[in-house]
Amino acid sequence: MVKNIGMVGDSIAHGYYDEADLGFFSRLGKKILSHHPGKYVFNNMAQSGDNIADAANRAIFEALSRQFDLIIVNIGINDLRRRKDSNLQLDFSEGARIMYWNKLLDILSKTAATIVVTDLTPVIEKRYTKQATLIRYNTDVERYNEIIKEICIKRNVHFFARYENWKKRDLENLYQDATHPNAAGHQIMADELFEYLENQHLL
Repeated sequence: MVKNIGMVGDSIAHGYYDEADLGFFSRLGKKILSHHPGKYVFNNMAQSGDNIADAANRAIFEALSRQFDLIIVNIGINDLRRRKDSNLQLDFSEGARIMYWNKLLDILSKTAATIVVTDLTPVIEKRYTKQATLIRYNTDVERYNEIIKEICIKRNVHFFARYENWKKRDLENLYQDATHPNAAGHQIMADELFEYLENQHLL
């Protein structure tokens, strides 16, 4: 029986700035099929610009309309935009983000699919230009990853932590801009996610 793997996320999950127009989810699919030929199909539901509220609302129509066996969630970097040098969160308070994360996981749990949530990867803060009015800080990314992990633990959802490994990498050669990986970065994302899924016996 062919199994269906879905992706919920934003522009990173959608594959933006991959020079080969693949993205890490398509690259992951190719790697899975090279090891498990003919056993899986793939549906990428990620949309550029989506935040956690968008993902929760979109999942009602996207995720519940298909029969999934595994759903990967890579969302949240668009929740962390701040005005430069400001302590005021621009888009979502912590409480709102927690609420929408629980809403999203409530919806996805109705699919009976196994859910894997990835954490957020670092940003290159110095790549934000002096003219930029909206930027992201790694202190916010780190705090958000803690929140997402806590939610996943409470809900017994698989959580794939990548941030600590990624902050040690040469991001200057793996990112196209401040937040989006290039083709090489997308390939690393695919390779490490494949290894995680295999080690967790989720494939």
